[in-house]
Amino acid sequence: MLIQFKFIFGVVSSMLTEYNFKILALAFLGFQVLYIVYYTFGLYSLNPFVKLKALSAGDKKLITDNFPVYSKLPASLKEKCDKRIVWFRSKKKFIFYGEVNQKEELKLLLSTSVILMTLGLKNYTMTRSLLRIVIYPSKYYSRISRRHHLGEYNPRFKTVIFSADTIWEGFRISDDNVNLAFHEFAHALSFEMIRKGSWEARKFRVGLKKIKELFLREGYAQKLSDSNYFREYGMTNLQEFFSVAVENYAETPEVFLADFPELYAIIQKMLSFDFQVLPEEFLGEVAVES
Repeated sequence: MLIQFKFIFGVVSSMLTEYNFKILALAFLGFQVLYIVYYTFGLYSLNPFVKLKALSAGDKKLITDNFPVYSKLPASLKEKCDKRIVWFRSKKKFIFYGEVNQKEELKLLLSTSVILMTLGLKNYTMTRSLLRIVIYPSKYYSRISRRHHLGEYNPRFKTVIFSADTIWEGFRISDDNVNLAFHEFAHALSFEMIRKGSWEARKFRVGLKKIKELFLREGYAQKLSDSNYFREYGMTNLQEFFSVAVENYAETPEVFLADFPELYAIIQKMLSFDFQVLPEEFLGEVAVES
């Protein structure tokens, strides 16, 4: 009798153990699925549980100190700008490697750079081209290109990578037409627009085509080179020139417009925003627009 009881107890225990194992396995798989969904939503800036942190007075002062155009925005457009900065800073995935100081300040400056560059566009989320912003303290070694970089855009991984000290240097001198943030985000914007079928994306591509036509115009490329206004690196290819031109467009718009009005007008149409003279259509913008 005792032997039979032990046998039955053993069978029941085995069944319970097997049952518990299945429950635990199902629970584990369920948590894995939930984590993947949560991570994916977060990666594509769709996570509804991420709390949006409003801009503080200190945030707005930092923006004003580093972006002269910000203080010139009319109230309705500034509200639109603020909402977009808050969204970008909260929703995009910022990753810091090494001992990076002033992380929150860097997140704010980088977010503002993107938003001002895309303030005239409906599409500012750039979910097709920009999922991560990676920041190193200084020059870093890229395992992909096997070179040291100050910054780069990787379209395959939809990632912009920066060196923090170069970002700060770009904002410290506001009129030298060297700004790593604008440069790399301009690459991401180009990649976004090349892959989309919207009206503003088509308009953007028309602008790139017109810039290429300017290059092919007799004597124009030489004029650009002789002026020393655009960095020599911009002559590498069309994409690099656009990114370099955006740096100039943002930092010294008055000089750009005076010396290269035709090129300036093309970029203004591509971005639908003027860092020098606000387009009239913005003045009637409703404050509630996101």
